[in-house]
Amino acid sequence: MVGGAVLRTVEVTNSQKGSYGTGCLIAPGLVLTAHHVALPGEGSVVTVRDMASAAFTEAAVVWESPELDAVLLTADRALVGVGMSVVRWGELVCDYPGRRPACSMTGFPKAMRRRASASSERYVDDLKTVEGTIAPHTGSRSRLYALEVDGAVPNEVKSWQGLSGAGVFCEGVLVGLARLVDRQWDRCLMVLPLSHLLAADGFTRAVATYTGMTPRLQPADLRPLLDNLPDPTLSSSHLLDPRSQVIDLTGMSQLVHQIEQWCKGTDRIDVAAVTGLGGTGKSRLVTEVLHRLTTASSNQHPWSGGFLAETPTHTDYKVFTTASYPLLLAVDRAETRLPQIRDLVAALADSHDGAAVRVLLLARGHDTWWPTLRRYLRTRNVGPVREAFTITPDDALNSYSPEDIYVEAKSGFARRIRVLQRAGHGDDTWPDSVVADAPRHYGAGIEHAPRQPVIYHHIAALADVLAHANPDFALMDHPMEVLLANEEEYVRRIAEARLPEGTVDTKLIRTLVTAQFLAGAQTARDGRAAVRAGFDAHHRGYGITAPPDAGQLAALDDVLTAAYPATDGAHWGAVGEPLAAAWLTEVEADSGDEFIETFLLHESLGADQCQQALSTIARSAQDQPVLSAGAQRAVANDPERLLPAAAKAVASELGTDHARQWFAGLESALVRRAAHHESDPDTYRKAIAFVANVRTETGLDSEGPEDFINALLDEHAADLEEHDGEEPEVGDQCTTVQQRQAYVLVRPSVSLPTRIVITVVAVAHLILVTGTVYDALLSDEMRAIGWARWCFIVAIPCAHLATATALGGLRLSLREPVTWIGPPFVVAWTTAFALIADSPIPPPLPPWVLWPVVFGAGLAGLAVAWQIWVGRPSVIQSPSG
Repeated sequence: MVGGAVLRTVEVTNSQKGSYGTGCLIAPGLVLTAHHVALPGEGSVVTVRDMASAAFTEAAVVWESPELDAVLLTADRALVGVGMSVVRWGELVCDYPGRRPACSMTGFPKAMRRRASASSERYVDDLKTVEGTIAPHTGSRSRLYALEVDGAVPNEVKSWQGLSGAGVFCEGVLVGLARLVDRQWDRCLMVLPLSHLLAADGFTRAVATYTGMTPRLQPADLRPLLDNLPDPTLSSSHLLDPRSQVIDLTGMSQLVHQIEQWCKGTDRIDVAAVTGLGGTGKSRLVTEVLHRLTTASSNQHPWSGGFLAETPTHTDYKVFTTASYPLLLAVDRAETRLPQIRDLVAALADSHDGAAVRVLLLARGHDTWWPTLRRYLRTRNVGPVREAFTITPDDALNSYSPEDIYVEAKSGFARRIRVLQRAGHGDDTWPDSVVADAPRHYGAGIEHAPRQPVIYHHIAALADVLAHANPDFALMDHPMEVLLANEEEYVRRIAEARLPEGTVDTKLIRTLVTAQFLAGAQTARDGRAAVRAGFDAHHRGYGITAPPDAGQLAALDDVLTAAYPATDGAHWGAVGEPLAAAWLTEVEADSGDEFIETFLLHESLGADQCQQALSTIARSAQDQPVLSAGAQRAVANDPERLLPAAAKAVASELGTDHARQWFAGLESALVRRAAHHESDPDTYRKAIAFVANVRTETGLDSEGPEDFINALLDEHAADLEEHDGEEPEVGDQCTTVQQRQAYVLVRPSVSLPTRIVITVVAVAHLILVTGTVYDALLSDEMRAIGWARWCFIVAIPCAHLATATALGGLRLSLREPVTWIGPPFVVAWTTAFALIADSPIPPPLPPWVLWPVVFGAGLAGLAVAWQIWVGRPSVIQSPSG
């Protein structure tokens, strides 16, 4: 935090008026400082110098407010603040003494004026970093923050001069501008909150013009618990990110109003679910609601909040209970984060002295997890918990047509790209021909497009804008290919700036970005592991005899971190969906469908990274089913390490139907791997039994599938521990573990032609048996029996089915009497009816020889067909508890 403040520190002077002081770099070439420091106007020249420069650079005023004592200056971005990212804007919303964050400012106070050398008569203004804390309620009536200084302070008040205009940072976020010294308190500096600047006329417009990003306040003291806004870049990922707010929200006005009214309810705490398919606009909806609440009119109390980080820096959620502003917290992919949600609401329910808190849980569906969680929340007295908002693809359309959405999206993308270019985010490879009326190629005929999530219209619009700016993109067949090509160009530019010339391998970078998306990285160590696993997976089969150079891996790590910086406390972020899923599909196809399997089996990945990778693959495979196969093969190759992670991932990410399909594929992969001569039979028997239990037990259909999975995993772990230990002695009833039977349906792997032939034989056999019995029942001998004879037309085919089940499904031992009695009896019984029917048969075999052969062969075919289509249950003993 301090390091960032130091790098943003700028010296500001006006030699004509004899003023000097400090400024804060907002972005390359853009400086915020106090008006009484710069004193612009009346023919005077304001100059600035950053920490990396030796000479001052002339600056011009782009916005000023003498009333607020603030001014925004612009200078040559090639000389001031080169490479500096856009600052984060924030405010302080909570007053939790146990987690009150440290604040700091760095500037040039008069007390730090020093001689240039021992013998020199020349003086220089030296840096001083002042640290302290801000209690948000202090100075609330004067509408100023009061920073209580830690450490040494000057003997005289005038020695603080020169610090005015310094940026005040909290958790790496700019929260205020140093303004003056409180003469009554020797350790108190008064700070202008940024909220006053953002409310001032023209300030946000000026900042957006020069940075490409409209400044929005985020709760700086809650930053360890929340996701941050993404940095503005000329990447497809940023442009499609709903939190970038590139495209105005279309439709959903009714939902926005309903959620706003729910937020403004009288309850201190409340929780609601927001569900909808991927791409329908859940995150964009919440962003819009939060924006409206935080920019409320002057007669309403403003709100604050954001998206709860999946990996927060700390988990002391009681900070939220001391908020002076009402808070709206959103939890994305809530169905996969139920333990975190329980921890959050437990902290909110225990003691709550602050303003109201609303928690929105975003998920694709709510049938499996929301009823159970809602009952839990009510037992903790967490509000009424009555609401569940559902978004459909039509909600985003509302009164808009696909044509309207496409046109508005194209205009929004072109406008944001031009702003980003003016703000210095482009380079020589970016042309200037970015226009809102780009020719329709991918958006052709969109006015007749079927109802679908709004994201698809946005993708077509962005693809047309990018294809017009870069004609090479227009040669691609699919709009997603255009977006991926632009993303690849963005990452390539970053790689070329950080890697030695001529060493950039575009395909390797693409593979590593995919690895970054899959595994994530909470720490630098996790980052190194993901880079190494991705590097080795990319070069699999090339026979590398020596490990890659550590410096090379570190440089690649630096490229990934720069391209996709973290928005929470993690080591890095990742390319956004749906680009990431499409990129993963391409990398998997280019690798011959081996990348996912190789990556998951890499020894450097930790358990948490494997868990995240499997969750990501399971989620992506709903739209790209081909991705499941590689993950299932990886789990089958190492079930002891990956099976628990896969079970948890699938249970949390997928609905019941998709989960059953995934586990069916995993069971087949386990069965195939179990046939390998190097596989441990006991390990695979237990793994197959575990998967069979997940598929067949009612727990997967219950309202708490995760609880069922966890209980089954505990049982599975105990089973493996028992297998690793000594066998209990016979007769020792105290140490023998209770056993129960687990039935695993194992289907043989056969080719499609074989499956078709055997199926045809089985069906023909049943038709022949039924027809033969029917002909016999019409004979004179059977007519004498009366109506009861028609029972045979059901009994005999059913006897064939039962016998086929026993032979093909139950794996009967030759020692069982039914094995020798059942099939001959059924064949003889059917032969007797065939002889009664006296059907004509070709010579030379007599009927009593031919019919047993025909019926016996047909019965065998029926047994094999049963085994192919239904499976043969394997009886496995596993512990019951």
